Amino acid sequence: MIEIKNLNYSINGKSILKDINLTIGDGEFAAILGPNGAGKSTLVKIILGLIRDYEGSVIIDGKPNRMWLKKNIIGYLPQGETYDADFPATAREITLMGYAGIKGLFTYFNSQDKKKADNYLQQVGMAGKEDQFIGSLSRGEFQRVLLARALIGDSRHLFLDEPEANLDQDGVVSFFKLLKEINNRGKTIIVISHDINTLTKYCSFLICLNRTLHFHDKTDLLNAEVVTKLYGDVTRIIHKKY
Repeated sequence: MIEIKNLNYSINGKSILKDINLTIGDGEFAAILGPNGAGKSTLVKIILGLIRDYEGSVIIDGKPNRMWLKKNIIGYLPQGETYDADFPATAREITLMGYAGIKGLFTYFNSQDKKKADNYLQQVGMAGKEDQFIGSLSRGEFQRVLLARALIGDSRHLFLDEPEANLDQDGVVSFFKLLKEINNRGKTIIVISHDINTLTKYCSFLICLNRTLHFHDKTDLLNAEVVTKLYGDVTRIIHKKY
């Protein structure tokens, strides 16, 4: 479980996040919505321990996030990651980079590590392309390789920052279907996205953020039209499917 209590964050006196109180239970497929500049990526970076000079607390499984992260990792697919088409790295090698945080940057990957990478590539629909250079992959295929890289550490949590960027609509739907399958296997997923129609179809927990949060319960928020109307003014929306 991830618990955020009385979180405030400012830069040079400008409030970026204010009075954030939020609990995300294990096994949720949570989506963070909000306009540009709403603090979505900042909130995720705080949870991941990438930003530390905030007020309040972030608790993961009963421990402060910085303490928890000393012994655990969180799968993370950052926003807008690109690649050099001429870079001589295979899908397997990119996936194995997700192991660097566990084994160290300059390490030798044994046959067991490589087998694990291949297994995750298979899980994300990239079976048979393990030895392909990334320059030969489509944008959607490369995104799946990055997803395998985020999964290889076996974290129970997966964070993704606008993973649909640069994908066509078919690619977006296909990618979110894959995320839902991963979520159904017990993974807690938190995704930042602007694709309301897709989110309302696949996510069970919606958070609309605009520097602060506003709570609504027992509302039909899986209706994309309703979410769209509220998107600009309401700051937090939560709806549980079940």
